[in-house]
Amino acid sequence: MDEKTLTCLSDLILGVAGDRHLVATMLYGSRVAGYARKDSFYDCMAICEYPGGTRYHHARLGDSQVSILEIDNTLFLLDVQVGALGEFVAGRLLFPYLGLNGSDYLTQKEIAIKERVIKEETEELIRHYGEASRGLVINPEYFALSHLLRRSRTYPPLRYSYLNTFCTALRDRNLARIMPGYALAAKSLITQRLLYDAAGKLSISDEFIDRTLSRKNKEAVVNVVQVTKKALSSYLMQGRAGLVSPELISREVASRVRRELSSRGTKPRVEDPSKYLFLNTANGLVPMDERGTIRDIIFKIRPGSKITIAPLGGVLNEVYLVTASNDKLVAKKFTDWHNFKWFTLNLVTLGTKMFSVSGKARLSNEFGMSHLLRRRGIHVPEILGVSLPNRILVEKYIDGCSMVDIVREIVGSRTGRESHFEDIAQIGKNIARIHSLGIQLGDSKPENFLKDTSGKIYTIDLEQARKGKDFAWDIAEFLYYSAHYATSQNEGIRRLAESFVSGYSENGDLTHLRFSLWALPQVNYAVSETLRNST
Repeated sequence: MDEKTLTCLSDLILGVAGDRHLVATMLYGSRVAGYARKDSFYDCMAICEYPGGTRYHHARLGDSQVSILEIDNTLFLLDVQVGALGEFVAGRLLFPYLGLNGSDYLTQKEIAIKERVIKEETEELIRHYGEASRGLVINPEYFALSHLLRRSRTYPPLRYSYLNTFCTALRDRNLARIMPGYALAAKSLITQRLLYDAAGKLSISDEFIDRTLSRKNKEAVVNVVQVTKKALSSYLMQGRAGLVSPELISREVASRVRRELSSRGTKPRVEDPSKYLFLNTANGLVPMDERGTIRDIIFKIRPGSKITIAPLGGVLNEVYLVTASNDKLVAKKFTDWHNFKWFTLNLVTLGTKMFSVSGKARLSNEFGMSHLLRRRGIHVPEILGVSLPNRILVEKYIDGCSMVDIVREIVGSRTGRESHFEDIAQIGKNIARIHSLGIQLGDSKPENFLKDTSGKIYTIDLEQARKGKDFAWDIAEFLYYSAHYATSQNEGIRRLAESFVSGYSENGDLTHLRFSLWALPQVNYAVSETLRNST
């Protein structure tokens, strides 16, 4: 756009503002984004001290029409900060724009609204993916495209701008103009420790995830209200500004509802923002929408390998031992548990413990908690591949022995090897470390601990793990599940409990060592007496 045109537009805007204090002016819309027709308006905005709040003014520049949106600075700031006007005004800063006056002020507010957008979009991701968001890696383009696409669905007049701004011919150019603001906004959120840099992409801090998940149910309702409120605010502000009549607003709202009901299940033909989402694995980044069978995933992890797949065991899961040439892997397929056996388990523990039965939730728990525990130095199997749509997780095989074999040997004899009791103490120490992170395992039976060939104790099967405070359950399950392998009371049972308590007590909270009923009465007595004596 030539300098003469910009000067003329600035003069027109100054004439509209008159003696009202002018803060900034800008040009936006089709003329800036590059999809203007011959008869397109020059869309301008004047931010000033305007008692009327907001108003459209119209003028001419040669053969072209000029539309000038005048907005009071206080209202503008509210729209930037909390979307008080449904982003009807501040949302222009999310598209390409050209500052005419007060460019520094506009840049500052652009970064502020984009910071809010990133935060809101990240909260949406956390609510949707749950614990799995701990391994989420986000390309910053996601935030720009996802937010505008979401707004275009609730406020249809925005759809035309969205589709044209990011059409194939203009997409790269326009994204290049809006992404620097997102980069600066992301940098601010990194400083606030809500996000962190992941090799040029972004990941979410555990603290941000914990805070969002703790209020997930409440915000799921609030979010629907907020989206609706923003859409309605946009319509009302458009009508108040004098662009459309109240009758047109009513017709368009009704039309929107009809279109929404008739198009359930259909997807808009626009770029899918989810292609900018990835899951982190030890084998590299995996697209969020990665699909395939176990064999397909293994081929990607170990290309060119000769693959054999055999059942590994597991009553409630499909678990397979995969051999890819000389490499051993474990593949798990998370199906929904709606069978009578798992229903019975939930019924038995009603009021004490409820288990995740959804395949999606259990995969999310295992994927997310594996990432969290590995970052905190807890030994868990490396995740090599994942498919959320197909609910498949591929992990590194841990060569070693199951702790249940050691437990059986201890409780099945009057004496046990000292090394076995040291292993039990190490499990107690590991569980205490996990609890200190605010994490409950949920399923802490001896089968879910492995000792590798180097002597390290691994925690496996984290599908019931989550943030919570039900720490006594983990202790009770491990000890009483161990005790149920015994057929009579003996010294081995008592020493097992003492070894566990000794390890747990090094860093754990002794108030979690509480009594619970499992196994034979005389065996329970030996365990419970040990727990009572430790607190």
